This record gives sequence, structure tokens and C-alpha cells, in this order.
Amino acid sequence: MEYSRIEKILASLFVVFLLLASINFLRELENIPQRPNYEYYQEKYGVNALLENQSRLRELDRQLFEAYQETKSNLTEAERIYLFKREEYRVALESGNVTEELKTEYLKAKGAYETAYRQYLGAKSAYEQTHEKLEEISSQIQELREKANEEYGRAYEVYKLKVLMLKLLFAVPLFMASLLLLRRYKNIYTSSLVAYSSLLLIYLLLSAIWGTVQLIGLSLFGAFSTLLALHYLRKEYFKPERVYKRRIAQDRCYNCGFPVKDDYLYCPNCGAELKEKCESCGALKPIHLKFCPYCGAEPERREKVRAPP
Repeated sequence: MEYSRIEKILASLFVVFLLLASINFLRELENIPQRPNYEYYQEKYGVNALLENQSRLRELDRQLFEAYQETKSNLTEAERIYLFKREEYRVALESGNVTEELKTEYLKAKGAYETAYRQYLGAKSAYEQTHEKLEEISSQIQELREKANEEYGRAYEVYKLKVLMLKLLFAVPLFMASLLLLRRYKNIYTSSLVAYSSLLLIYLLLSAIWGTVQLIGLSLFGAFSTLLALHYLRKEYFKPERVYKRRIAQDRCYNCGFPVKDDYLYCPNCGAELKEKCESCGALKPIHLKFCPYCGAEPERREKVRAPP
């Protein structure tokens, strides 16, 4: 049965709108099974509590590091002054020009250096202990996170399987029903339903493949789909009868595609017979036409056609 172009366009739009509605419905199905909550597994393994401790320790570690750097700088300055005063005091002792003021300055510089050194050691020890504790907690968090991620991953795989089963329970019966309708009523409406349900299944399979093996699965699926499309085109679009009719309509030889004129009886390129006598009206008509263009009669027998080169 032939259909007009507008009917085919409307049938295509029918398929597109159904697909959009169905895809949106399939996404709504994802909310039916309970989706695993990652925070639950973090809480289960005590990750959240450790994260709070880690945050506090990081702040303390930052403050202690700043104090450690400050005491280190103070120690450097105190050491510089102490070494200068010590050398000055030594020279004065050797020359016999030691004064009480010079000795007091030397002892003061020495005391300041010793104080700065003790403060430096205390700040360094506090910082190192806190930093070591921070690294220990970070390592513990990483280990517990791996366990939480592993359990969450298993739960999420089960969730995805449930969602896929729900989607298939919607799409597969729809596809089977459309096939049964097409088998009983062969028209553009049932063909559109089959196209819609087939595309919906392809969408589901593509989603499942992309979610598991991603690019490799998509490549394999694309290669398989391309082969099917090429096979369909070769089977439908390049049927010998279709090729012959298309070439005849374009004023070309049905056998080799060489340009011919309306009054040619044989192809000047391959020698194929181009016209045959109608059994009903006797007019010469293009060969391989199903009906005579002059009387509309259908021949009782037809010659076996050769495949186009």
C-alpha cells in the first residue's frame, strides 16, 4: 500500500512524540526502587565523624605550622644576635676591655637564644605530633571510604538491575504487542508502532551498554547497528526491481545505468533490451514495468531479471 509524503511525515512525528513521552516515563521509573544513599554508607563506616576530626585537625595543624615557622624565624634572629654578642664579648676578654654592660648584653642575648630555642623545639614537637595524627586519620578515612564505596557500588548495581527490569517490563510487552498488530494489520500505523517500540528497546540497550562498558559497548553496538542498516538498505532500497524502476524513471538503462533516449530499443552500452511489446494493446513499453503505461494491463508472465552490475 502506497502512502503520501505527508502521511509518512506524520507517522514519523508520531514515533518521535511517543519516544519522547516513553523516555520521560522510563526516567520516572528510576524513582520506584529505593536508590542507595552514599551518606548512609559513609555514616555506617564512621567516615563522617572522622571527617569532622580531620577538619578540626587541619585547622589546628595550620595554626601550629604558622607558630612553628614564627618560632623558627625568631630562633634564627636570636641566634644571629647571640653569636654577635658572644664574639664581641670574647674579643673584649682577650683585650682586657670587658665592661659590665657588655657582659650583661652577652648574657641577655644568650638567655634570649636559649628561650627561643626551647620555644622552637616545643612548637616543632607540637606541629609534628598534630601532623602525624592528621596523616593517620587521613589514611584511616581513605581505608574506610574504600570499604564504603565497595558496599555502595554493590548496592547501586542491584538498584540499576531493578530499574532495568522495570524498564524492560514496560518496553518488551509493548514491542511484542506491536509485532502482533503488524502481523494482523499491515499498514503505516502498525509499522509506526513497531518502529517506536524497536527504537525504545534500542534506547534501553544502549543505556545499559553505556552504563556498563561505555565507549567499547557503544562502539560495538554502533558497528552492529550499522551492519543491520546496511543489510536493510541492500535488501530494500537496492532490490533489482527498485533499481530497474528508478533507472527507467531517470531515462537510463535498467541494467547498466547508461543514459538512453525514449526511442531506444536496446542499450548502446550493454545491449540490454529496453522495450517489450504489451500483450494486451501491442504498444512498446519499457521493460520490467509491472503495468503497461498505455493500457494499464499487467503481463501474465515476466522474464527473469538480471541483477544490476
